[in-house]
Amino acid sequence: MSRQPFGSPGPRDPREARGFRDVAPEAVLLGGAGAAILLQLADPRVGRGVAEHSDFARQPLKRLWATLDYVYAVALGGPQLRGAQVAHVSAAHDPVHGKAVGGRPAYDAHDDDDARLWVAMTLAWAGTRTWEAVLGPLPREAQDRVVVGYGALASSLGVPAERWFGDRAAFDAEFERRVAGLRVGDDALAVSRELLAAKAAPLWLRALMPAARLATAALLPAPVRAQFGLAYGPGRDRLFRAIVGGLGAVYPRLPAGLRQAPAWWRLEMQARSLGLTR
Repeated sequence: MSRQPFGSPGPRDPREARGFRDVAPEAVLLGGAGAAILLQLADPRVGRGVAEHSDFARQPLKRLWATLDYVYAVALGGPQLRGAQVAHVSAAHDPVHGKAVGGRPAYDAHDDDDARLWVAMTLAWAGTRTWEAVLGPLPREAQDRVVVGYGALASSLGVPAERWFGDRAAFDAEFERRVAGLRVGDDALAVSRELLAAKAAPLWLRALMPAARLATAALLPAPVRAQFGLAYGPGRDRLFRAIVGGLGAVYPRLPAGLRQAPAWWRLEMQARSLGLTR
């Protein structure tokens, strides 16, 4: 196969990011993973589909790497890598469907454009929320370009491009509208509790879970946090702000290669598995 065209690291200072491709490889976004997952589960269609077809609560790293591999391939990979990841995700979605029963909604991961749109929105929102908590907001034009870039996560899986958003304001308005209508059901609660307990996770991941639970509660919209029953009072808020304040002082000073190492490592792993080279 042909050589896989990976890009070079973005700006030396992440606060100078100009668009989605600059933002996507930054490890700081990983702090929003828990918030993104819980927002996805809060949609009853997604929550039921995950509860009935996924074991990511028992294998959290498998789900995390699968999501990151897709994001990195779409944002940073060449055509072959993007195509392979899209095909992989689409195949994984094929069996994920079920009829409405007992007040629980029907779901279809392969053909429900609206549910796929919501999943992409949660990744965009959680990534942006985490970025701004640690590094502060980008200039408005850059924010708009980042939002537009995130749309590739939806359109690559068949969501019509016109359903995505032309700027940050349009994205925020639709996100707030959807959050106001979320109702966390039993499926979402059961999966979230198992996920955040992380009893089956490796020891090193369990050691990180107190920080992950704090970040998840801090980043979630307050109404969603309350529905999941996550405790978050003034003391935890002060702790979170102290942590992100420290990260915000240190993270921009790290070399780009170190900040982005997980992204380029995962891209390299994907390329090797497909017989590609950098």
